[in-house]
Amino acid sequence: MNKKISSSKFFQRCWLFLTKELWRAPIHESKGLKNKLLNLLRTLYLAGRGFISDKLNVRASALTYTTLLAVVPVVAIIIGIGRGFGFQAMIENELTKMLPGQTQLLEMLFKFVGKYLEVAQSGIVIGIGIVFLIGSVWTILQSIEVAVNDIFQVKSTRSLTRQLSDYLSTMLLLPTLLILSSGFSVYLNTAIAQNKLLDMLSPILNILMTLIPYVISWLGFTLLYILIPNTKVKFGNAVLAGFIAGFAFQAFQFIYINGQIWVSRYDAIYGTFAAIPLFLLWLQFSWTIVLFGAEIAFAAQNVQNFYFENESRNVSHRYQYFITILIMNLLCKRLMKGQGALTANEISSEYQMPIRLTNRVLNNLLDMKMITKTTSFHEKDVSAYIPAVDINTLTVGLLFEKLFEFGSEDFKLDIKTLHKSQWSALLIVEKSISGQVDNVLIKDL
Repeated sequence: MNKKISSSKFFQRCWLFLTKELWRAPIHESKGLKNKLLNLLRTLYLAGRGFISDKLNVRASALTYTTLLAVVPVVAIIIGIGRGFGFQAMIENELTKMLPGQTQLLEMLFKFVGKYLEVAQSGIVIGIGIVFLIGSVWTILQSIEVAVNDIFQVKSTRSLTRQLSDYLSTMLLLPTLLILSSGFSVYLNTAIAQNKLLDMLSPILNILMTLIPYVISWLGFTLLYILIPNTKVKFGNAVLAGFIAGFAFQAFQFIYINGQIWVSRYDAIYGTFAAIPLFLLWLQFSWTIVLFGAEIAFAAQNVQNFYFENESRNVSHRYQYFITILIMNLLCKRLMKGQGALTANEISSEYQMPIRLTNRVLNNLLDMKMITKTTSFHEKDVSAYIPAVDINTLTVGLLFEKLFEFGSEDFKLDIKTLHKSQWSALLIVEKSISGQVDNVLIKDL
C-alpha cells in the first residue's frame, strides 16, 4: 500500500515538474549542459503535447489517403528522373530496401509506373499526361506543406512562384538522395573488394555501411523540415528534429521488417491483397513520424516563448487587451524611429510572451486591419509586421473600439426591444472606456 502511495506521489511530482516548474525557472538560472538538457526536455514535452492537441494521428490518416492516390505519379516522377540519367534500376533497388516484405506490391507498382510513363510520353496525350503527373505530385506536396504549416502556426502558403521553385527542387532532391544512397553502397563494396587495406578495415566499414540508412534518413528529414514549412526554420532545430524523426523511422523500419513473420498469416486470409493493408500501415506510421518531427522542430524553435504558457492559455480579456496595446505600441515606436518591422518570434522575445499568445494577438490585429504583413529585414521569406494605419491618429480609444467590435455579432438576439436596456448599458461602458483614452496616442505610451 505504501509503495503504491509513494509511486503515485512520484508520478504527481514528475507531472508537476513537467507542466509547471520546468516552465517557471528563469533561463539564466541554468547554463551550459544543464540548460541544454532542460531545453531538450521542454522541447520533447511540447512536441508530445502538440502531437495530441494538433491531432496528428488524424492528419497522418489524411496524408495516407492522399499519398495512396498519388503514389503512382510520385514514384513515376522519381523513376522518370532516374531513367533520364540511367539510374532507374538503382532507384528501384533503394525503394525495395525502403519497403522490405512488399515485393508483390512493389512489382505491381513498378508495372503501373512503367505503363504510366509510356502513356505520358506517347502521342497526343504527352502534354496532358505530364501535366497530370506533375499535378498529382504537386497535390501531395501541397498537402504536406499545409499540414506542417498548421504545426508551425503559419496561415499563408507559398506563392505560386515559390511553390514552383521549391516543389521542383523537392522532386529533384528525392531521386538524388536515393541515387546517392545506393551509389555510395556500391562504391564502398567495390573499393573493399579491390583494396587490401580497405579489406582489412571491412569490419569497421561494415558498421559504417549499416549507419548509412540512418544518415540518409537524418539528412532527408532535416531537409524536409527546412524546405517544407512556409517560414524560416533554424538549421540546428531542423537537425534535432531530423535526427529524432530519422532514428524513429529506422526503428519503425526495423520493427516492420522483423514483424514480417505475421505476413504469412495475412496471406492465408487475404492472399496477395495482404500487401495493401500492410502498406497503409507503413504509410500511416511514416506520416505520423514526419509530423511529430515537425512538432519537435517547432517546439525547439519556440521553446523560450512557452514560459508561463499555462497562465497565458486562459488569459483574461483585460490582459489580452493589454498585450494588444503593448504590441501595437512596440510596432508604432519602431516605425516612428525607422527601425523596421518585427516578426512574431522577435515580439515574443522582446516581451517574453508565449508564441501562441503572440500569434493569436497578431492574427486578430491583421483581421482588424490594424497591422499588415511585410518581409523581415533580417530574415528573408519570414513575415514581419508594421502598423497599417496612421500612427499619428491611432489612439488607444480607437484600438479599444476596434477590439470591442471585432468578431461576429450576427446572432438572433432581440437587442432593439427585448434586450435593449442591456445592450445600451454595454454601449455606455464601451463609450466610457474609449472616451477616456480617445486622445492618447499609442505611439506616446
